[in-house]
Amino acid sequence: MKAYQLKKSGDPDCLRISEVDEPTPANDEVKIAVETIGINYAEILSRRGQYRWAPPRPYIPGMEAFGTVVEVGTDITRYKVGDKVICGGQYGAYAEFLTRKEYLTFPAIEDFSAEQNASTLVSYMTAYVALIKLARMKAGDRVLIQAAAGGVGTAACQIALAAGGEVFGTASRQDKLDMLAEMGVHHPINYQSDDFLSYIKERSPGVDVVLEVVGGEVYQKSLQALSTFGRLVVVGYASIAYKKWNPLTWYTTWKNAPKVDVMDRAKASSGVMATHIGYLTENREVAEAAWNELRGFIGEHKLKPVVGKVFSFEDMSSAHRWVESRKNVGKTVVRL
Repeated sequence: MKAYQLKKSGDPDCLRISEVDEPTPANDEVKIAVETIGINYAEILSRRGQYRWAPPRPYIPGMEAFGTVVEVGTDITRYKVGDKVICGGQYGAYAEFLTRKEYLTFPAIEDFSAEQNASTLVSYMTAYVALIKLARMKAGDRVLIQAAAGGVGTAACQIALAAGGEVFGTASRQDKLDMLAEMGVHHPINYQSDDFLSYIKERSPGVDVVLEVVGGEVYQKSLQALSTFGRLVVVGYASIAYKKWNPLTWYTTWKNAPKVDVMDRAKASSGVMATHIGYLTENREVAEAAWNELRGFIGEHKLKPVVGKVFSFEDMSSAHRWVESRKNVGKTVVRL
């Protein structure tokens, strides 16, 4: 089968199609013919050699996909050949076929397109776990979403709005700000021309919840934006250029990575939390319960992913360049 096997870190041109053996499902796995792949920023970091959760090379990148079940293991009870599914995992989606554990495979959402199905699992699960499960967001909360126009950001804005929040969302360009406004975001903020901390403080005593994905100065200012009893959840720090093979990056990474001073938080009576949904997948009961709850929320509020640009499978390097350039709006998808 055709697949992108990452053998070394580098720029997008290191992504090249290889011919590899088709995977065979274990007893508790399903085999899926991939139709669409959701591209995540973590995969950009993995390609660069900057992502700690990535497996040892060589491996096939890709955390989420939508497709059709073509084979099932002997212990599979939920799925049969021909079922449409979405699936998540640490790697393996940049391929014509993949295998996944049954509990990390979910029925496709019937009224979603192939592109929307491939855009749901990672972004919405990340946003839902951060905002609802950890931050315990409630109606009336003021919510700040950093990088609000991206895949996780648009999902987070939708969830926060559906839950009754007053939403502040940061983005870098007018078209992104216009899109956020159309979504219903109350306060689209251009972080390149406006200081989001000053903007928030001029209009409120601070925000109750922050979803933070950037790190560095943005993280520090996000802490300052919290009101009393505010909750900040870190789900990534995209601005940090960590390279485990380059010692020159280690100090900068340590300096800019989000940190918590407990005494400072005690004085402010606010909190900092973090999540990485990849580690949740190691606990079957937690992963299944979180998805079932999220799936109900999506259905109740009629949420649909914002799909931006769609690339062909043969043009994976261009998809990475697009996401890396920060030009993407919503989720970038690759179609086989």
